[in-house]
Amino acid sequence: MKSANKLFVLSLLAAASSLALNTTATAGEQEDALIAKIVDAYGGAQLENLQSVRIQEEYKNAFPGQGYTSGYVEFVPLKQDAQFDLANERASIEGWTANWNFNFNTRTVSVGEDIVAVNYRSDTYQPAAAPDYYTAFGAMIRSSDTLLAYEISKRPDGAEYLGEETYIGRPHEIISFEIPNSPPLTLHVDSESGWISKMTRETPFGALTYQFRDHITANGIGYGSNFEFFVGSDVNILTVNRTLTANRVRPAIFEIERGIEEEPTRVDTSEMTVDEIADGVHLAGTGNAYTMFADAGDHVIGVGGYAGLSARYDAYKEAAGHDKPLRYQVVTHHHTDHLGGMADALALGAIFVMPANALENVKTAAGAEIPEDRIHIIDGQMNHAPVEVYDVTTSHAESYALAYVPGANIAFQADHYNGNYVDGPSPAGIGTVTLKQAIDDLGLDVDVLLSAHGRKANSWADVEAAVDAYNPNPCVGNRAICR
Repeated sequence: MKSANKLFVLSLLAAASSLALNTTATAGEQEDALIAKIVDAYGGAQLENLQSVRIQEEYKNAFPGQGYTSGYVEFVPLKQDAQFDLANERASIEGWTANWNFNFNTRTVSVGEDIVAVNYRSDTYQPAAAPDYYTAFGAMIRSSDTLLAYEISKRPDGAEYLGEETYIGRPHEIISFEIPNSPPLTLHVDSESGWISKMTRETPFGALTYQFRDHITANGIGYGSNFEFFVGSDVNILTVNRTLTANRVRPAIFEIERGIEEEPTRVDTSEMTVDEIADGVHLAGTGNAYTMFADAGDHVIGVGGYAGLSARYDAYKEAAGHDKPLRYQVVTHHHTDHLGGMADALALGAIFVMPANALENVKTAAGAEIPEDRIHIIDGQMNHAPVEVYDVTTSHAESYALAYVPGANIAFQADHYNGNYVDGPSPAGIGTVTLKQAIDDLGLDVDVLLSAHGRKANSWADVEAAVDAYNPNPCVGNRAICR
């Protein structure tokens, strides 16, 4: 899923004008007193001695800047089952969703000394991208007021009392602390009850806000039964249902189920590479950001606008042995993560080729005014030899620019299919199915499919095999989370 992810909020101002500091207590006493109030609210000794916790929830996930349409925000249903063995710092978090664009059922789980990611739709597992407990499971820790209360009780020495403020009409005290591999967390604690009403934090991507409401106590442990998560001023998560169970997590959960096999070897994307796909057509990139560059004689056409476009373009020119200008930059769709390179494209003097519904997001991403003569809106089809661009509809976006190089039978797309494996096809999603249908409807003769998110040049035979193997059942394996 994307994501996935892009999550942020307004930072907390620590100026004296906004916080009424209590100067009568000595250093450390305010922190200790507030932490004691938090611990008491969430269960006292039962919280401090908590061995394990299970949080099951349903919520709606919003996709600002990432939805099917560019005009408004869609929500998708998500379910999550998070189980923490706090005593041994290990966890299992399973997630499931089925919506217009993708179905997934995955689990990140501690297995022995390792953390692995299980994909139940393909019955495979791989090492998790996050190598340690707090990196892999920190997002869920930060999303649970109970786990925040538990964590601050275990690490009070780094806490800092920041003062008082009125929040949602009630007096609150503010305290910050840190957990490993995370920016400082700022808690807004109800002065009377000790419940955590809000947590804020700053990240390299911006600010985030976590809100907790409707606190209840179950079997001696307290938690907010409603949770909302904000990216800036935009809502990202709304809880539909959340339950918490203490000390019921079983050791058997920290195993990989029978029948789950290690996935095939993945393509190495760790370094910047420039691969010649065909005469005059190159794919440049690293990680999950790739751009196709097509030599058009006296200029170059780029397709794929992730952040880092200039670096990819420089690598391409060095590999191709020329210094031709980037005349056209094709914008595949309106999603903001694919517009991180628009400022680079503007500075390079490129003309933007895009679907009409991407225009406003492109203007914002460019960071400066784009001259009108450098904006080309696709009207069904637009040709900039040697590249043809088609405006198609898929499950991923209402209007999508599919790039095609007829002389080489190469198509370029983003977000519909990634060839992750060195050998053979990767699993398909709904997006793969609808993209193939769009290509078939156009009658394009495609031999190779490129991706903005991967280095592999996928054979069309692999794409067809992946589509043929796609299982539309939203609950593959009939797992409890999706029944």
